[in-house]
Amino acid sequence: MLTVRVVASFTAEPLAEVLRFWAGELALPMAVSFAPYGQVFQQLLDPDGALRTNRDGVNVVAVRLTDLADPDGFVAALRAADRDTTVPLLVAICPDPPGTDGRTGEAAERAVRDGVAGSGHLRLLGSAELADGYPVADPHDDYADRLGRVPYTPEFFAALGTALARTVHAIVRPRPKVVVVDADNTLWTGIVGEDGVAGITVDHDRRAFQELLIAQRDAGRLLCLCSRNNPADVDAVFAGRPDLLLRPEHLTASRVNWRPKSENLRSLAEELNLGLDSFVFLDDSPIEVAEVRAACPEVLALTVPADARRAAAFLRHCWPLDVDRALTDEDRQRVARYEQEAQRRAVRDSGMSLADFHANLDLRVDVTPARPDQHERVAQLTQRTNQFNLSPVRRDARDLRTLDLDCLVVTVADRFGDYGLVGAMLYAVDGDLLRVDTFLLSCRALGRGVEHRMLAHLGELALDRGAGTIELPYTATGRNGPARAFLAEVTAEPLGAGAARPGDPDAPTRTGHLLPAGTAAAVRHRPGGSDQPAQEPPTPATDRPAPVTPVEAWRVVERIATALADPAAIRAAVLAGHLPGAVTATGDPVEARVMQIWAELLAVRPGTPEDNFFALGGQSLQLVQFMARVREVFAVELPVELLFTPAFTVAEVSREIRQRQLAGADSAELTDLLAELDRLSDDEIELLLAEEDA
Repeated sequence: MLTVRVVASFTAEPLAEVLRFWAGELALPMAVSFAPYGQVFQQLLDPDGALRTNRDGVNVVAVRLTDLADPDGFVAALRAADRDTTVPLLVAICPDPPGTDGRTGEAAERAVRDGVAGSGHLRLLGSAELADGYPVADPHDDYADRLGRVPYTPEFFAALGTALARTVHAIVRPRPKVVVVDADNTLWTGIVGEDGVAGITVDHDRRAFQELLIAQRDAGRLLCLCSRNNPADVDAVFAGRPDLLLRPEHLTASRVNWRPKSENLRSLAEELNLGLDSFVFLDDSPIEVAEVRAACPEVLALTVPADARRAAAFLRHCWPLDVDRALTDEDRQRVARYEQEAQRRAVRDSGMSLADFHANLDLRVDVTPARPDQHERVAQLTQRTNQFNLSPVRRDARDLRTLDLDCLVVTVADRFGDYGLVGAMLYAVDGDLLRVDTFLLSCRALGRGVEHRMLAHLGELALDRGAGTIELPYTATGRNGPARAFLAEVTAEPLGAGAARPGDPDAPTRTGHLLPAGTAAAVRHRPGGSDQPAQEPPTPATDRPAPVTPVEAWRVVERIATALADPAAIRAAVLAGHLPGAVTATGDPVEARVMQIWAELLAVRPGTPEDNFFALGGQSLQLVQFMARVREVFAVELPVELLFTPAFTVAEVSREIRQRQLAGADSAELTDLLAELDRLSDDEIELLLAEEDA
């Protein structure tokens, strides 16, 4: 269960129904709770408060900066909370009240953004991001703000809740690594094989679509092309259409042929050494998409609207392609790493022996103590590394700062380029024993002897510190077969699936394997014989992950990107999700509308006009919202004294609304008459009176 705890400088409880709606849409178990109104500083600083005691979710702080008496203190409190909590902290900067100096608000928001820059768990959702993603023409409700510090309309709460849910989704759900896109009627409008290079259209919306794809690449995702076309025709488009923003250099790999696209996707997965469950496939043809869904169910295959403008909007609201703002340098450099790997693969496939291949790599491996600025990357490795991870324990950066363990990081380079920070080891020396807690290596450096050098370094370190034995942990998972094979090699022990916990035969336990420090220090990598072509050791079939994409996940993604992309539609969907049954029949249109509003607010439909608001479960927040809705719908303000009496029924409220509408109409007519008389001269008035007497 994901725990979302919200603290705000205003009454934020209207967010609850929106967040619950998205939890249902996304099949994301979520428990939402709210700190008492206005206790932003208290909750950020209280060591026993709701935010700091959250251990398994996301914390949300929503503020209007004008509500804060001490913006500098707010930044300091955010940094303190970020330092001392273990879950992501999402800060939403909401619109200031009407009449606020915009330049002052922008400066205050910029100061907050600058003040929290570099904070490990903190994500800032700025006012401009909210307005761009989910624009609301007029977000403010001054009347409800005066009544109960509910400063925004239901539509804006729908927008804010959606932006928060979307950010939470980007934090907690795995992100795809590869985006594969079609060409005809996707990258451009038209079919190059029929219309020719000059006949296809690349308008503003197609370029916007391409810009979004390039942004995916800039964020570290691999961008590939898969098109049923003649290769020469597609090459001619790239060569002859300078208005095409997406260029061949943006593509990590391409498949342009007449084979089934599912076959091409499997070929791309093999080339990139990535699972199909990390692929997103974008195509305008429902037939092509259906073929991929049937043959490669692991792939998230999406039908892009044929209309160029709708296609760009679709991509903007394709939630799985959102980028977690906590990107590391390793993420941004991922594309370059794969390009370097392609060069290595070309040399490896040239027929040289495995030993010669490794000898010519000029591999450089550095093992050094982790610096504080490397903790985010190490934490990321613990969360993502599955194949070569002796005992998977997921950490975050704060764990690494507080654990009583030493941390070593491994950086690798060869003559083709820099692999970056690809490995980590956590350990502690206890007398004669060096106990290893974590020993992992990214799969992109696997099979080249890096893991052997890591173990040899630990052996030398143990000897230097007087420890004669190394204890290596092992926990079997469905995916760490390469780690098991390595451990069996260096310890000369046959390793099974791991012992089971008592009472839980399916849950493997962590086991320790002892190795003399001198033996570890002497470990060396020995590639295969010279008569074998160079190739990476395959992952055992039993350790390949099963498809994990939820059944028909594409339906949810496409529904969000097409039908739930603007606040009004989201608000309507939220209301539709909790309105029970049909409207109760009544001959009074005012009563019918009041019943409808109560049903929307309370998720319970009044049975008769005599039903009481509070008896149906109404509370003070819904009361404020109801008064605001009456003012919006009927253009009248109800007296507060009516709302806290037993007479607060549908019938009485409707009667009061009608009376105030009539009084307002009479008052308006009298005002108009007085204004007209004021414009007339005395003689004209006497003439009118005389005509009236006659």
